[in-house]
Amino acid sequence: MAQGAILWFPHQNIPIPTTFEGVSIDLETGDVSNAIGGLPGGDVNFLLGGTAVTNDADQTASTPSWQPVRTGTSNTDSLRQLGIGDTVDSNSTTSTGFGASGIPTSHFPEFTPGTPGHLGFSLTLQDNTTAYGWMRVTLQENNQPGGVIHSWAIQDDGTAIVVGVPEPSSLLLFLLGFGSLLLRRRR
Repeated sequence: MAQGAILWFPHQNIPIPTTFEGVSIDLETGDVSNAIGGLPGGDVNFLLGGTAVTNDADQTASTPSWQPVRTGTSNTDSLRQLGIGDTVDSNSTTSTGFGASGIPTSHFPEFTPGTPGHLGFSLTLQDNTTAYGWMRVTLQENNQPGGVIHSWAIQDDGTAIVVGVPEPSSLLLFLLGFGSLLLRRRR
């Protein structure tokens, strides 16, 4: 049996256009599109400068692949802002079916406009595995420019993911390098 991996997309800094088309993203590949018809294989679409988000990024799909963590199970319930160290897993509250959040901005009350925050999500991968992930985003209000999708990570085997934790191998390399530097300095 293959071991799961974290798919990590750091430093993306994808601007969210103020248009209704927004920006659609395939979270498994990092492909991005600003086309009105979405993106084949797309998962999430942020639009109107970061004042709205929808899971209808692939308009030919019969079911959505992406569901954000919300305060309740309705597609109109607010998105939750998660903190570093929070866990996203099968116990996280999501909805089903197609839905959008945004205008009015009450769908993002836990987010401070213009300030980066983290949201969690479940994602149906291309192999039909349900995976969990987090995304660092800056949302806006009143259709102001400046919304940004900074980065995201997905635990691809269906197990829980901790918000803000990078790929384990990158973290391990950093710690090994830092430890080597400390040892060298002691000598």
